[in-house]
Amino acid sequence: MNIFISWSGESSKEIASTIKNWLPTVLQSTKPYFTPSDVEKGSKWESEITKKLNECKVGLICLTADNTEKPWILFESGALSNRLEKSRVCPILFGLSNSDLKGPLATFQTTEFRKDDFKKLIKSINKLLEENEIPDFVLDEAFEAFYPKLEQKINSILEDSNSDNQINKITKRSDRDILEEILELNRKQYITPKTIIEDNDDVYNLINSSNYKVLTFGEAQKLQAGDRVLHSKFGRGTVYSLNMYPEKPLDCKIDIKFDHSGIKKLLLRFAQLAKL
Repeated sequence: MNIFISWSGESSKEIASTIKNWLPTVLQSTKPYFTPSDVEKGSKWESEITKKLNECKVGLICLTADNTEKPWILFESGALSNRLEKSRVCPILFGLSNSDLKGPLATFQTTEFRKDDFKKLIKSINKLLEENEIPDFVLDEAFEAFYPKLEQKINSILEDSNSDNQINKITKRSDRDILEEILELNRKQYITPKTIIEDNDDVYNLINSSNYKVLTFGEAQKLQAGDRVLHSKFGRGTVYSLNMYPEKPLDCKIDIKFDHSGIKKLLLRFAQLAKL
């Protein structure tokens, strides 16, 4: 049975990959589908991912503290709910509780990543295997044997993520005043349109004077769909997709949905972006 695993963000990606490799050790007839790149997700959504989505009978959504409002998570969970019965769309909460969810994700029956709750999810998936369903006593033994290693791996991922988030929070607090000034400059440009380039230079200089440095071309190529960025002219936005051309890297483009001006397609090497 095919199972679609949805993720967004680095920690969620690692968790999704871990579950993909772990699941067949307990339920051998499952075939988890997991795409390892956000850029790949953006470029293949209309073809490969849609095809896989139509083949899957269950959708697992890996939710972490930093991705519950990410575009790809919301997009894929919505697509899964349109394709499958709601009971077969299963958000798994890693380091979260139901009270942390808002909007569409709050309407699903969730599973918290703790032993008893996660085991219920695995048993529910087993029931859907029909002729390949394994006896409860066999499943219990397999789960008890393999769960501790899964728990250890995922807890390690979450601990590393929490450490990174704590560092990011400290950095952002120290830059709060600078970012507020950046936003104010951009608001002034939208209220009173100007063509004076000094306004954009002010924003560019403010970005460089904070810990949010303008990304190099190489760094910009590592951006992923869902990343929040700051542009010297258009302000804050969310990366929608990247159009990468390995044979012509200088022609790479990025689509960004800006908070105030909608989607813009930018030539990546001239985009002057800072990652938020």
